[in-house]
Amino acid sequence: MTEVAPPWLPDGSREIGIYAATRRLLYAPKPDEAWFRQWEPHDTMISPELWYNAVTDRNAAGTVVVAEAWTASEAVEPLERTLVGFAQLRGGPARRAAMRVGEPFMTKVAFLEMPPPPKVSIGDKVWDEHVTTFAASASEAAAAFPSRLRELLRARGFRGHLEIRPGGFVVHHEGYGPRPDHYDTLFRMVSDIARALLSRR
Repeated sequence: MTEVAPPWLPDGSREIGIYAATRRLLYAPKPDEAWFRQWEPHDTMISPELWYNAVTDRNAAGTVVVAEAWTASEAVEPLERTLVGFAQLRGGPARRAAMRVGEPFMTKVAFLEMPPPPKVSIGDKVWDEHVTTFAASASEAAAAFPSRLRELLRARGFRGHLEIRPGGFVVHHEGYGPRPDHYDTLFRMVSDIARALLSRR
């Protein structure tokens, strides 16, 4: 009988598994790729080669997943290791728009599948000076990024990508790597963004 080798996992995976267990969250060291692919194509972010170390929280508001986006082939160390958060919300947003602050390494520079929505301004002077916003129209962007959400991101000094989709969103913040404390931070950020979206202000 031939032994099947366990799947290759990135360094630090054991610590992420322990983190999930201590918080009673679901943990998948090598999660179902199809779940992540349904969010593609992204408007502002590249699509990673692989996903690892998905931690999932299911609650009354919906489902939140934080996972490591692996931008290289299996067992090949990527340029940078980073996390991405996903939220599927009950009663979530009905709009689609994307924003980016800065040029994090996950920023998409080539558009092979389809071009992004056009860049727009939403009429918020501070936001428009610091944020690159993409949507079908300025009114769509303003509805997707309500004032409470804009205030939250400004107060946090957000740098990264946020893509609003009907029913949820995807968020990547630069500098967050596959460490338990960064998982915690991104879970809190996803929760705060969800509350700002659901407030409808």
